[in-house]
Amino acid sequence: MRTYRVHMPPGHDRSRHAPVVIVLHGGVVNAYFTEYNTGMNATADREGFIVVYPNGTGRLPDRILTWNVGFGFAYALRNNINDVGFIRELIGRVLVEYGGDARRVYATGISNGGILSYKLASEASDLLAAVAPVAGASAGRARRGGPLVVFGPPVHPVSVVAFHGMQDQLMPYAGGQGAGVTNAIYPPVQESIDRWVAYNGCAAVPDVWTSPSGNILRQWYTGGSEGTEVALYSIRNGGHTWPGGTNLAGGGTAEIGGAQPARAFRSGPMQRRMLARVGQPTQEISANDLMWEFFQRHART
Repeated sequence: MRTYRVHMPPGHDRSRHAPVVIVLHGGVVNAYFTEYNTGMNATADREGFIVVYPNGTGRLPDRILTWNVGFGFAYALRNNINDVGFIRELIGRVLVEYGGDARRVYATGISNGGILSYKLASEASDLLAAVAPVAGASAGRARRGGPLVVFGPPVHPVSVVAFHGMQDQLMPYAGGQGAGVTNAIYPPVQESIDRWVAYNGCAAVPDVWTSPSGNILRQWYTGGSEGTEVALYSIRNGGHTWPGGTNLAGGGTAEIGGAQPARAFRSGPMQRRMLARVGQPTQEISANDLMWEFFQRHART
């Protein structure tokens, strides 16, 4: 049995076929936390799209959940969970039951979920128009010296906009083994971007922009097949976080509507240890706003 949460914008008319954004949680958290942490519901309400938060799998029904991306990440990998198959079926159900637009389906996610969004772009390109990995990678090794798992070229081109903190300790920007719960080895972020630039046939030289503060660097590759593009937002002081997301240092407990609470972090030693590793999200940019602007540029032909 698989579970997920669906949020529809106010006044949604199922006959009008709204865009759909799939938001994939990071490893060892869940859909409830990600709904709270990303704040994507507010963006969906403002812009009029359906947002879906799937849950991965684990020994417990709603905690310590992971996605099977072919390397690292515990339960899902050990049990050979077909998460691409799950998301494919989920998209089909959302299109029929909630009135989604089949030409405008997008995926995003952070960390383990960011990796899965790359994998979906590779293996479900018949369903997705664009993806937006946050702190993700399109390849990796389960352990040092292990075989490199690479997500291959898609059958249909898929646009990519990625976000990554240059101070990320869990999935290092320059590549290598992170300080997380797995032994996975990751390639440099630029290697993932270069791979998708090649897959889509984009121009090899990007348009480059730097924010006035110097903290945000953007590379934008254009001219890809069927109008596809690839973009990377690098945050100089950013960690393993969702840009513009909830500042977890505020403590307290978040409650999201539904049968269960989000179980966000309370103030205490566990929260402080977690924050020391992931850092605080920059508020200089909003990943939600930037990825939505990017998504609106792309629809499946």
